Amino acid sequence: MFDHVKAGEAFSRLNGVRFVEVGRIGGMAILGFGDTVSWELEISGRIVEGAEFALHIGCPFRILQASRIVLGSDDIDDTPSGGQGEDPSDVLRGYDRGARNLEGFLTQSPIHVVSVRVTEIGDFSVELEHGIRIEAFPTSAKIDESWRFLARFGEHVVF
Repeated sequence: MFDHVKAGEAFSRLNGVRFVEVGRIGGMAILGFGDTVSWELEISGRIVEGAEFALHIGCPFRILQASRIVLGSDDIDDTPSGGQGEDPSDVLRGYDRGARNLEGFLTQSPIHVVSVRVTEIGDFSVELEHGIRIEAFPTSAKIDESWRFLARFGEHVVF
């Protein structure tokens, strides 16, 4: 059974930490927080880098600022931009364009986590400076991973 109190305690490690990364792998959003750290992949032995904390979100979510949705899960499925005959790997989806814009803003203006909240049904909200908020809300009764909070060298909390 999901322990939202324990999840809230894990998420609370984000308080005061900088929001640094917006990306995706397939249909899953990746949001990164904190300093850049590196680790070795077990299978290949390759060294990779990423944010100290990450949220992997596979359920509906949105990033808001001033009551406006800046980026959301439906943007991942957006039709790619670009013309006919272009290499599909060079074509950006709406989410990718939005993520690049948001990362550009984060580079120019450091944004830190102000507060976090996790509910007993797996919804979470991360409040950031400048009126920015990240919200996720699982919508399925299936036993499936909707999101994961991870500390690169520590705990993973999964809903």
